[in-house]
Order: sequence, then C-alpha cells, then structure tokens
Amino acid sequence: MHSETRDLNLSETEGALAAAVLELVRHTRENDSPAPEHIARFALFTTEALLDERPELSSLLPKETLDRASGDPHHLTSIETGTQHADVADELRNALWPEGCAGGYIQARIRGAIDGSPGTAPAPVFVAAGALTTGETFSAVAREGEELRVGRDLIPELVATLCASLGIDSPGASADTQTE
Repeated sequence: MHSETRDLNLSETEGALAAAVLELVRHTRENDSPAPEHIARFALFTTEALLDERPELSSLLPKETLDRASGDPHHLTSIETGTQHADVADELRNALWPEGCAGGYIQARIRGAIDGSPGTAPAPVFVAAGALTTGETFSAVAREGEELRVGRDLIPELVATLCASLGIDSPGASADTQTE
C-alpha cells in the first residue's frame, strides 16, 4: 500500500482505487497543463477483466503495469475518455462511461475556494476524485504550492457528482485525510 494511504485503513479494493487515483494525480502534476482550468476524465477498468475481454491490449500496457496487475484482481487500469465540457459539473452530468468500466475518475484545475474561505484572487486548486461502481471513493486536493491531501471523500460535492454520473449512490464516507 502506498505511504499516502497507509494510515487510512483501506480495504484492498479501496487501496486499488487510491493507487489508481494517485498514479493519475502524479502523472498530471508532473505534466501539468498551463491552462488555469483543465479537466480530464478517465474510465477505470479492472485490469484482469479488461485483459480477459481484450487480450490484445496487453501489448499496449507498460510492463510495469502488467507486473503490478499480475495476480492482483483489484488492480485498475485507466483509459482517458476525453472531455466535452469546460465545466466539471457539466462534464460529469453529460458523461458517457464505457461499458464494463469498474468506475471513473475526474480531475480539474479550478480557480476558487474549496473550503468556503473568501479571497479576491483565488489561486488554482487541483481536485481529483475516483469512484468505483461498487461504491468506494477516493479523492485528492491541493491548493497551488501546497502539499496534496488525500482521503475517501475530501470533495463531497465532486464525489457525489461523479458517483451520480456512474449511476451509483455517493457513500457518506468520512473525510479522513493524510498529507503526501
């Protein structure tokens, strides 16, 4: 289990979701878009089920992914779905998720306060949330220049909107947090 999630007491399924979310967050933050507002949406698939259905995809996945997924029925593979809307809520309200996906992930760089604190020129905030069709959720948030915070439900409205787009109820998860 990743050090960022060790203290959150995650199940194996939650751990797999957390790992997928953190992998996408790291990739995004390393290759950050210069745009002040950027949205990306990914479908999450159980790697084992994906490769059972489409074995030819194994040649497209990095060896490290195949090694991590080997023998792990919870391992998730993300596939970018593309975005259609400039607003996160609109993107999720209109999202079409691929058949057979195990869940979804949304991330955005937005301008605004995430905790209701006032400000005249709010700095960009990075938000990310993942949810599985089995009900598990995981999210990450960071103001520009601050450390990433991770937990089950740090951004309840975004998590609820993501869950609704997947056709599942948003769990009333506690907002356990940990600093990366």
